[in-house]
Amino acid sequence: SLDAEAFDEEDFLRTGDLGVVDAGGYVRITGRLKDVVIRKGENIGTAEVEELVRGHPAVADAAVIGLPDERTGERVCAVVEVVPGSPAPTLSSLGEFLEGRGLRTIAWPEQLEVVAALPRTVAGKIDKRELADRFG
Repeated sequence: SLDAEAFDEEDFLRTGDLGVVDAGGYVRITGRLKDVVIRKGENIGTAEVEELVRGHPAVADAAVIGLPDERTGERVCAVVEVVPGSPAPTLSSLGEFLEGRGLRTIAWPEQLEVVAALPRTVAGKIDKRELADRFG
């Protein structure tokens, strides 16, 4: 039944959220399991791209969203907060960084936006709907 499928083998509820547990035992929600961009018929998981983009030395935080694109269906857009005092990455330098991390080319961002702070919901999650409205 659907109710039974909502729980894993240890009786934890599957919310569809992805997160990390920090050294203090606190959970930080980082994205959604089914948050994907469909580009040229390929599914691109935004959580994977976000984690790699966050690994860039100049990036403090990031969100990856899909924006409508006439040619590809959707384009990958990375929205980043920059580490204070660091120069913002360029789209090409970010691509080089992601290539070095083994990310397949089709998943590389085609658009890069730099913001002072990523918008957040009341629950503290990045508000991707607001980002899509702003940059779409």
